[in-house]
Amino acid sequence: MLAQLITQAHALIEQADGSFPVQVFHCREKQQLHRVHFFQPTLMLVLRGAKQISGPTPTQCPEGNMLLVSSGYEFPFANIPNDFYMALVIPFSPEDFPNKAANNDDVPSIEIQQAPKSILTLVLQLMNLSKSGLPVDVLHSRRRELAALLSHLQLDANLRCPATPTWRTKVVDLLQTDIAKEWKLEEVCQALATSESNLRRRLQQENTGFRELLEDLRLTYGLGLIQTSHFPINQIALECGYQSASRFSERFKKRFQTTPSELRQAL
Repeated sequence: MLAQLITQAHALIEQADGSFPVQVFHCREKQQLHRVHFFQPTLMLVLRGAKQISGPTPTQCPEGNMLLVSSGYEFPFANIPNDFYMALVIPFSPEDFPNKAANNDDVPSIEIQQAPKSILTLVLQLMNLSKSGLPVDVLHSRRRELAALLSHLQLDANLRCPATPTWRTKVVDLLQTDIAKEWKLEEVCQALATSESNLRRRLQQENTGFRELLEDLRLTYGLGLIQTSHFPINQIALECGYQSASRFSERFKKRFQTTPSELRQAL
């Protein structure tokens, strides 16, 4: 089954458009990434090589295993090739798990599990559909089928979102509608029906700020484009809201401790 998934993943790489529902991350040289933030609950399925997770208790996710990552989780990791590294990434939305909401007090975390055959089968179907040109709403419905299977297998604990979204989540959901836009705090507050002072206070309580969130979101989006598309770096910079490719590279290196060019060269 893994061999079939790898074959389909190679076909998706050739498309190079990062199309939903499955994103393919790959490299032939080791990639070390610092402070990668997950804005959505995410399933990461390692097909080849291993993902090494740093932190207080370092661990590794080998091929055939999957990482279930909570929304809001942030951690450093390395992609370790075995000839090459390849992983499938599927982000979920809160509505994918409508009947089970996480407790708002839950601490974001990750879980490593061996991928059941039923999950591998459904992911393979999703990959085949992602090349078929079907409407987005059809693909979304198949993603919800995967979410339902994860719930049935009791593997959804890390993927459920709080019933009441945090202010951080509200801001991120709005900014994601147009990442390249020159967002102003005033218009964000108008869209969220709150005052600037209240939004600043709420975000501060969640250990973040508006500008910090905007840049983090843009750089994370750029990280994905570098690894899943053939777009040139200057185009990716524009897609992320940076008018200058050098400014984008500077901020990217500060955030991930590697440059966009260095990351691209490892593919």
